[in-house]
Amino acid sequence: MKFMMVVKASKDSEAGTMPSEQMDLMFAAMKKYNEELKKAGVLVSVGGLHPSSNGIRITYPVPGEPPTITEGPFPEVNELIAGYCS
Repeated sequence: MKFMMVVKASKDSEAGTMPSEQMDLMFAAMKKYNEELKKAGVLVSVGGLHPSSNGIRITYPVPGEPPTITEGPFPEVNELIAGYCS
């Protein structure tokens, strides 16, 4: 079985702001959990993603027509991904 956990983006992750003290506790818990997955032999990859200001979206409106390319940053922070674990 394969699985993937997704870390949702926030205004802070999009701005590149370092986490608060509360976030430090969350990251410590995530690190511990990742170590447990690694010891169990099921961890494949863990990583953070660049903010959307470094990205683009490619939309294919109609088959056969050229795609639409939109440069970031993207305003819908609650729809973005900041990291992953698989």
